[in-house]
Amino acid sequence: MKEQATAIALVALWVLGWGVGGSLIDAGLITAGVYSLDGGQVGTLITFVLWSLLWGAVGLKLWRSRSSAGSEDGGNGNEAP
Repeated sequence: MKEQATAIALVALWVLGWGVGGSLIDAGLITAGVYSLDGGQVGTLITFVLWSLLWGAVGLKLWRSRSSAGSEDGGNGNEAP
């Protein structure tokens, strides 16, 4: 049960980081004048896609390292203690 709660917390924090990080990047690019919302939202779409790919890769790497750490001590990372 503890492993499941840890996994849920990890995913929740990952989603929070994805949302906040993407918003901050988008706001920074708009403020810097890289693109404007007046001319459409292509810039926001590009930021969303690139940030999602990058953050997704980070999340996958963290998940795999978490899973492999669990297998080193005899488990598969998904077993209850």
